[in-house]
Amino acid sequence: MAEIEELETVLADARSRILSLEEPQDIAAEAYQARRMRDACFGADAILFGEPAWDILLALYSARADGREISISTACSAAKVPNTTALRHLGNLEARGMIVRRADSEDRRRSTVRLSDKASVMMRDWLDRYGR
Repeated sequence: MAEIEELETVLADARSRILSLEEPQDIAAEAYQARRMRDACFGADAILFGEPAWDILLALYSARADGREISISTACSAAKVPNTTALRHLGNLEARGMIVRRADSEDRRRSTVRLSDKASVMMRDWLDRYGR
């Protein structure tokens, strides 16, 4: 539950900022919010549009821009799919070198995840193109 509250706090912070859409992290937050609005409008049919890996990358890009790593469970919550599905996508992203997973320094039972340098460059390129 704490991870969901953490994600909601991150999203509320992104919404509360005046989005200039000039900063890549603002574009990432806006893209994530647009996807959540779409989900709300389409209700149960929103499952047709699922891209859990993309939602995870958007959340991780925003977290990286703020200098944060997020927990695995928060990353799963960002994907808006069952945890088993989100974990599979996290595994695929990690295998492709797009995310880096590590043990939480404060609680070794938890793991955190962050965007890799490689994926950060790719996300920045997409966000720059999208923002134009």
